Order: sequence, then C-alpha cells, then structure tokens
Amino acid sequence: MDPIATYSEVRFDGKRTFMLFPDRIYIRGKWTLKSDFEIDFPLVSLDTNYYRMNIRNGAFMAGIWMAVVSFVTCTILVSGFKMTFADNAPFLVAAIGFSGLVLSAATYRKIEFLCFRNRGGGKVFDIARSGKQAEQLDLFIDALTKQIKLAIEAA
Repeated sequence: MDPIATYSEVRFDGKRTFMLFPDRIYIRGKWTLKSDFEIDFPLVSLDTNYYRMNIRNGAFMAGIWMAVVSFVTCTILVSGFKMTFADNAPFLVAAIGFSGLVLSAATYRKIEFLCFRNRGGGKVFDIARSGKQAEQLDLFIDALTKQIKLAIEAA
C-alpha cells in the first residue's frame, strides 16, 4: 500500500522519514553513530492538537564547554607552566577548543518541532522542520491531522 503523504527530516544528530497511511503513521530513522529504528502508531490513538517547540541541539552546549575548558587549560599551560605554542600540549588543547567552537556554530540554530500526543495527553512523537523538505512540513501536518480525524470518526 502506498502512503498518503511522506515527509523526511535531516538534522545534525540523525534523520527520519514519516509515512502516512490511512490507519497509521510509520516512522523510520537513524541516529548518527547510534541506531536505526522503525515504529508505527495507529492514528486512532493520536490527538489532532499538537504543540510547537524550538530546540537547540544538545551538542551546542557540549561545544561551548569544550571551548571554555580547553581555552582555560591552554591559558594555564602557557602562563602558569610557561609553555609555548611550539610545545605540542598548548597547541593540541587550543585545537580542541576551536573544535568546540565549530561544533557550537554548527548546532547554534534552533529547530522547530511539532509534538503529537496520544489521546491521554502523553507525548508520542515529534516532527522537526529541518532538511530539504522543511517547507513541506505544513502540508504533511495538514494531511496527518485530517487523517487522524478520519480515523477517529471511523472508529
């Protein structure tokens, strides 16, 4: 059976594809360097009301801390232990700090998530406005909420 609508998102930490069928939504995804997954939810169990969140990736703060700790350590090595950048240690520690800054820059932008709940109020899944199909998210959400209403009416 062909899906009614599809939507794919790509984020810094992975990617997911959502396929809408008449009675369920099927989600297939990959978390970068972690795992692959497939899951589906019956539409009759979902609430048509969703909420929005704007979230910055957790790697942003990790990058900030990498930079701060590395630059403080580099300062201690250079001023406290009188090392120069000709020595390898201060140079390598500073390189880790710059890597943290690059990581923070890459994950700075907040991503909009639309979160769906079950009819009992618990969060079931979210969809991010991210990747090449970001502009098509609203069309997919319209199709999804319409199909949830149809599934609830048929039940």
